Amino acid sequence: MRRFLQLTIASLLIGLSGCAAVTITQTGEADFQFRPQYEESKHFFFWGLIGEHHVNVKEICKETPVKQMQTKYSAWDVLWGSLTLGLYLPRTAKVWCQEETK
Repeated sequence: MRRFLQLTIASLLIGLSGCAAVTITQTGEADFQFRPQYEESKHFFFWGLIGEHHVNVKEICKETPVKQMQTKYSAWDVLWGSLTLGLYLPRTAKVWCQEETK
């Protein structure tokens, strides 16, 4: 029983230490110098099979062009996914707008 508990804790620590992200930019170079103008956790269920979300970048950035978009599993998203065994699996969406140059 003790060995099982050790393996379970080790698996959770390994799972929680990682995150996955997909970043979309026009240039191919990601830029994380500034905080995103939009960041929200989107809800998915049953290992991500149920749930579809759309982010309206025109509404977020208004007249400014979109610099980059990202979807990722943050540490909290991984924690919730691990605790619910994937039944609830949130993902975080982020949008950066082009900074106005002075």
